[in-house]
Amino acid sequence: MSDDRIESRLVLAIVRERWDEVDAICARETPDADALLRVGRGCDVEPWLHARLHAAGRLRTVGERAAERLGEARRKCRADNLLLLARLEQALDVLRGRDIVPVVLKGVAVLHQFDVGFDERRLDDVDFLVARRDFEASVEALRDAGWTSPPEREPRRWLGESFEESLLSPGPVPVLFDVHSHIAQRPRYRVEIEDVLSRTVEITVAGRAALRLEDHDQAAHVLLHHVQHYFDRRLKWAIDFRSIAAQNGFDWERLGRRLAEWGGTSAGAMSLRHIHKLLPEAVPPEALAAIPVARWRRWITGPLRSGHPLDLFRGTRRRAVQLYLGAALVEDPRQLAAAFLHRPAAPRPDPPG
Repeated sequence: MSDDRIESRLVLAIVRERWDEVDAICARETPDADALLRVGRGCDVEPWLHARLHAAGRLRTVGERAAERLGEARRKCRADNLLLLARLEQALDVLRGRDIVPVVLKGVAVLHQFDVGFDERRLDDVDFLVARRDFEASVEALRDAGWTSPPEREPRRWLGESFEESLLSPGPVPVLFDVHSHIAQRPRYRVEIEDVLSRTVEITVAGRAALRLEDHDQAAHVLLHHVQHYFDRRLKWAIDFRSIAAQNGFDWERLGRRLAEWGGTSAGAMSLRHIHKLLPEAVPPEALAAIPVARWRRWITGPLRSGHPLDLFRGTRRRAVQLYLGAALVEDPRQLAAAFLHRPAAPRPDPPG
């Protein structure tokens, strides 16, 4: 595969809306359209790229073919998200019929919390968080309304307790729903879910009442979720984090305390450094100071550091590297065995979400 560093830098410059940098990259060397599209797809930001370029009147900058393909991706995003939002409306009505108000997570929350066009941020699936006492009732309500289990999936089980169930909506084009009663891997992290639920914020989703995570819980969740996927290239999570951290009243010290409460300081801090590499303006120096990575952890992960614009580490698709990084970022090394005892053999191929 050809080197895609030029196209990767171009993608980052477009996401950051650094138009002088975009012009300079394109002036030095014409980006390869196929490589640009491949990078955009790998980062899951094709619709976002088209939206930023179109709004700035710069679609011609990337060439006619790339602009056309990005436009196609944005139109597909629009159609897919409209279907997903229609199924989301149905699910919220079903749960409301059982007096259950779910917490929407990840992309659904971001789309409705911030000024993001529904054709700019790809969703792919729906993630709900419900109280443990409502978990079985939520799954039962959706099943009664026609949702079914995907044939290739089983509920995740940690220490014998299922805290996620995947369901497919009814209809000729099903939408994947993940119903959660927890938001972080256990026993690796120690999230008190009742405390999280007590801090949730009301939000209107598809015209219905719902809840979202409090900003610092939401930011911590994004950071730990990124680690769960081994610092991969899905740049849209970094964009989500940038929006969350830019909220009035967001406090880096509070985020650091939240990660510490959850036992995720080291993992979250390393994830934060990846976002800082991708979008420096999203993570100011005071954030890195408030949420540090221990020197010895930097030292043992140093040999894996990548010089690629999009990557923090090299080889993160290899299982040996994943296990090494996972072990290096366990908060308490004495809990290393427990943290991995109930992990699946490989991470589930989770939709970007």
